[in-house]
Amino acid sequence: MSGEVFRLLIGLALSAPLIAQERWVRVRSGPFEVLSQAGARPAQEVLGSLEQFRHALGRVLSREEPTTEWPVRVIVLRRSRGAEAPFPPAMGRDAYMGSLPAEMHPPAEWLWSLARILLDANTRRLPRDIEEGLLEFYAQIRIEGVRLSVGAPPPSPSLSWALVHMLSLHPDYSGKLRPLLSNLQQTLDPEPAWRNATGKTPEQVRAEAAAYLAAGRFAQETVSGRPMNPRTDFRVEGADPPTGELAMADLRLAQARLTEATRLYEALLARFADSIEAREGIALAALAAGETERARPHWEAAVAAGSRNARIWLEAARVEPDAGKAVAWLRKAAELNPNWAEPHRLLAERLPDAMKRLESLATAAKLAPRDASLWRALAEAQEQAGDYRSAARSWAAAEQATTDETERARIREIRRTLDQRRLAAEAEARRREAEAKERELARLKEEALRRIREAEAKANRDAGPPPSHVVPWFETERPSGRVQGRLKQVDCLRNAARLVIETPDGRQTRLAIRDPSRVVVLGGGKLELVCGPQKSPRNVLIEYHPKQDATLGTAGEVATVEYR
Repeated sequence: MSGEVFRLLIGLALSAPLIAQERWVRVRSGPFEVLSQAGARPAQEVLGSLEQFRHALGRVLSREEPTTEWPVRVIVLRRSRGAEAPFPPAMGRDAYMGSLPAEMHPPAEWLWSLARILLDANTRRLPRDIEEGLLEFYAQIRIEGVRLSVGAPPPSPSLSWALVHMLSLHPDYSGKLRPLLSNLQQTLDPEPAWRNATGKTPEQVRAEAAAYLAAGRFAQETVSGRPMNPRTDFRVEGADPPTGELAMADLRLAQARLTEATRLYEALLARFADSIEAREGIALAALAAGETERARPHWEAAVAAGSRNARIWLEAARVEPDAGKAVAWLRKAAELNPNWAEPHRLLAERLPDAMKRLESLATAAKLAPRDASLWRALAEAQEQAGDYRSAARSWAAAEQATTDETERARIREIRRTLDQRRLAAEAEARRREAEAKERELARLKEEALRRIREAEAKANRDAGPPPSHVVPWFETERPSGRVQGRLKQVDCLRNAARLVIETPDGRQTRLAIRDPSRVVVLGGGKLELVCGPQKSPRNVLIEYHPKQDATLGTAGEVATVEYR
């Protein structure tokens, strides 16, 4: 064997472990993705535990397939001396990132974080002690294949944990926790919810839980989980080394180890210049450090390259001065992650159309039902739009979602006075409508008067200077009707003026003027008509052509007017 061949074989033998170390595999199910550098079996086992946990919590929440706002990506690390501790899931670049050493059962704090993610995404706000108890109770679950051991107490059991433990495992409350949780999410008044599910008041049940905790006798049970075989149900996919390196960088970002995360992203970018994900990571790490300008070229490059990460589009929209472009980017973020409320919240601030803003707020509140600020903003917008029925429901949801007792009392008072505000708004709307009608009527009167004056001016110009003695003349027959009295009112209609003359005996005669230029004013002067009731009725002698008009209700058409 030549020396060169020998050296080559030795080099391959030495590098083989390093190559094996860089081999990553991936398995996926539901919202979970597990990446492993420790081989396929540990990855499948971790995914099986995650799915069993999701199934157990979903069952008590009456959710067959609980969802998450973002994917949950877990890295399975090799077991070795000095290996890093497990990291509970936290938001990374485009997913919740967590890590577990191979063949380690997820510790309680790890499962607590996963339970928090699932609870936030799948329930409305529950009473504080119920939520805390659920998180503590399910954090203690032990998962072994399809068997789940429940009921083990934490090192320092709390009253909240004891309450959920009693409701879950005490024979007197068998099967009652699930309907209780469902009832509590549907009502603001807890009393009926507790009575309906347990037959007791919440105070009575909590008093029993305190005695239960003091007694310290906590049963444990082993229950069947979801039927599955991780070795056959979860297909193993190969993952190239850059996938694993990117996952490790994302983990460091989730751990807020920003300098290390940036270094890993930059190393990836140096090797793969077109890596959109590395650009995203550098931008988000810089933004987390408050370095917006350092982040800008990276998110701009990621957006230009068609990033599939909703966070990048949203962060770019936050600082984009062009309103139209920002709105388009927020819509892209909403499209990329339809479970995320934040793009819709920001759209409600940016959209110019009030109804579109209202729709965006409604979508955001539906996606984040535990966010009291969203429900309050939606309720205020609905009130402003006059939709008080929907506003009442949104105020109720805001009260349920808030965890601050002072704010809850404030919202309760707002709800109590909602009918008063509705009545006041309706009265104000009627007042504005009446004012608008008055303005329109005045405009029509003024328009009619303007036309009469223009016609009068034209007639005066055409007639020339008045003679010293006016002798009436007519192109047609002389008027045969005659009425003398006070001019009480002038109705300015669309195509005519209607005069109301009250005679000395109290009777009224109504006459029409269709063409003011054909009316002769005897004794000189000009035709003077003011629309509406006459403040100082003038005495007049009017000659007219008798001609009944049923539409106007007039007895004839005015031919001459003599003011007296």
